[in-house]
Amino acid sequence: MAKVVQITSENFETEIAQPSETRAVAVLFSSAEYPDCAGYAQLMGQLSTSMDFTLGVVSCDDRANMQLIQAFRVRSVPEVHIVDKGQIADVIAGVLPEEELKKRLEKFYVSDENRFMTALEEAIAQKNYDEALPMLNEALQQKPEDKQLMLLWAKASLGIGDSEKAKEILKKFNEADDQYKEAKSLLELLDFHAEAAKKDVQGKEAIVYHEACGLAAAEQFEEALQVFLNLYVEAPEWNDGAAKKAMLTLFGVLGPKHELTWKYRAKLNTIMFI
Repeated sequence: MAKVVQITSENFETEIAQPSETRAVAVLFSSAEYPDCAGYAQLMGQLSTSMDFTLGVVSCDDRANMQLIQAFRVRSVPEVHIVDKGQIADVIAGVLPEEELKKRLEKFYVSDENRFMTALEEAIAQKNYDEALPMLNEALQQKPEDKQLMLLWAKASLGIGDSEKAKEILKKFNEADDQYKEAKSLLELLDFHAEAAKKDVQGKEAIVYHEACGLAAAEQFEEALQVFLNLYVEAPEWNDGAAKKAMLTLFGVLGPKHELTWKYRAKLNTIMFI
């Protein structure tokens, strides 16, 4: 539970040492004599709320705290010590920019933003779009250009069958984006979604191909590759080699190092060159 508490030698054991056995606790050494400390203490207090951790504040102006200051070997103020299971796990010396400070703290605590993203990703993974879409709308209103949110929006759009919206979103990614490879893979999967959505498919090969595309769209990649491979064995020239092309597309989606790429590329090569 988030809280800010003044720490002295008398309450250190109950407020810091004991709680740190179950969850890391932050200890801020501060002094009223240094102007930076007041603002930093306020920022740490805000982060303790958003990231849900206990913040202990030790005043270096109080001589009664000298034993604590010496025990932690405080060299300057402000200085933050992360206590985990009774041991000092990290020391953050001096004033860091807020984002850098958050990154250091996120090794031990989860921010509201990260909790939100985790919940959103889980909702999409579980196909709970009634929950995910309102969350996405709210988040995108605040950060309309956030590429991770856009990627999740594309996934949700695919999940509800809106391939055109997914395609529109995914085309906004470029190679400089961290999410580019995943976006490119999803874009390549759109053809499978389009094929899987077709109705009244006629012809033996077309029905098998349709089934395999449905498996690929559902990200059941091994099953899809096996069906495409079987189709290629039976009808290699059907629809201008569509089964082989589909397998090559899935290899691109999975990446060259994926075990399924290795496995099914070897099988395909064996059949092609017999």
